[in-house]
Amino acid sequence: MNNDSIKEEKIENISHRPDQVKFEEFINRIKNEKSFPQTINKVLLERYLKISFNDVDCAFALLKSGLELRTKAPYLFTDRDVMSSEIQTACSTFQFVPLPKITKDKYKVTIIRFPKCDANLYDSVQVIKAALMMFDASYISYDNEKDGFVEGEIFILDVEGYSFKQFLDLAKNVKTLLFYTNFLQETAPVVLISNHICNTSSVFDSIMGMVKPILSKKVNELVHFNRYGTGILEHIEREVLPEDYGGDEKCINDLYEDWLKVFKSKRDYLLNDSNWKLVEDI
Repeated sequence: MNNDSIKEEKIENISHRPDQVKFEEFINRIKNEKSFPQTINKVLLERYLKISFNDVDCAFALLKSGLELRTKAPYLFTDRDVMSSEIQTACSTFQFVPLPKITKDKYKVTIIRFPKCDANLYDSVQVIKAALMMFDASYISYDNEKDGFVEGEIFILDVEGYSFKQFLDLAKNVKTLLFYTNFLQETAPVVLISNHICNTSSVFDSIMGMVKPILSKKVNELVHFNRYGTGILEHIEREVLPEDYGGDEKCINDLYEDWLKVFKSKRDYLLNDSNWKLVEDI
């Protein structure tokens, strides 16, 4: 979510899909970089150029940074089988839910939450791995079939029910948490509009204590806290939000089941390391 490197003054002029001439230039740039994988998804590449405001150099640098960072944590970016028992268990202990409707300002909203579960099943490393897989799965489809890409993204992190035992597991794997935060902040092809954290508790305050120091000033400024989930209605239209948050959409559990079907359909893509593996010893 590298907002520092993009030119904010251009945001009003951006089209819903990247300039095709610039996109061909971007593709050729990648073809000439022999260490880069040559099977990168077309929609994903369009997304990189779109959020870089058709700046080929910026898009290339962002893509390269992401590919290089993946090599530093292979345990998160290899053997990514949606149907493995580890990932299936992780998917039962957290929910990643891209909402089907976009806001009037053409922003996509994604809710990440932790439903009540057996804390003994919670494995923070596998949850982070699954979350990164879900981000990758979502990036290879257009946000809106009519318009292509949204203008930015809003994230809602609902931490209700996140237990102290889960926190202890996360604290034990703090390096993975910090890598995850840095990876999304620095390399994700996303224009971050805001990050709303709701149903906070003293447990989550401890998590923020670990994460906040590595957040950029820009990202820190985009974080908003809501004591209750329905407080999100002050920021996002009712028709976009699930009924659990006072909205008109169906419940979050049903939306999550819909998303899991999409996620599982991307199994072959996620298992294919050649989509993002750098070639060594060129």
